[in-house]
Amino acid sequence: MSSKIFQPRTNESLLAGLTGGVAAGKSTVLRILESLGQKTLDADRVVHELYRSDANIKDALRDRYGARVVTENQGVDRGELADIVFDGVSELTWLNELVHPAVKRKILEEKAQTRGILFCAVPLLFEVGWERDVNFTVAVWTDSRTQQQRLADRKWDSRELARRQSIQLSMDEKLERADYGIINTGSIELLQKQITRLIHQINTLARQTL
Repeated sequence: MSSKIFQPRTNESLLAGLTGGVAAGKSTVLRILESLGQKTLDADRVVHELYRSDANIKDALRDRYGARVVTENQGVDRGELADIVFDGVSELTWLNELVHPAVKRKILEEKAQTRGILFCAVPLLFEVGWERDVNFTVAVWTDSRTQQQRLADRKWDSRELARRQSIQLSMDEKLERADYGIINTGSIELLQKQITRLIHQINTLARQTL
């Protein structure tokens, strides 16, 4: 794991960047964190909300891709958009430059309203360099066999997995870069024990540092 020194930037709130590979279990970890009284945010959900409500983003998508992406009811067809951007690096870069500033603003707004720790799931945390904007990072890891089983349960095909993995670091590398790791290959009970220990460690370190 990373040897980065824990350096909180404020005595009121801390931002934890939660990441991991496809089907690692980030959403499950967020749900457990919430059940333990922690404040959470999912960057993917923020993006989906922006597609629904941000007129500037929808206008830009319509200007670039037309009605195939922005439908008559002013919704964004995320599947169609994914087909476009995953087929070309330049298009994915353009989309990230359009959406990421608004996502980051929302995350920082939520952090400002949080006392304690805000755990924010960001699948491409390291890939887009956002680890510099958080106080610490947490990687959720699972083995390839468990990943394949979870994706089969979701009815994902190999093409969908391949194009997602093509823009991501491996789960091993994410775990190596992170300040903390959560191994999600066992029971929910074991996962909850790890998360409870993580919260305790972070709070203890924060009290010692602040």
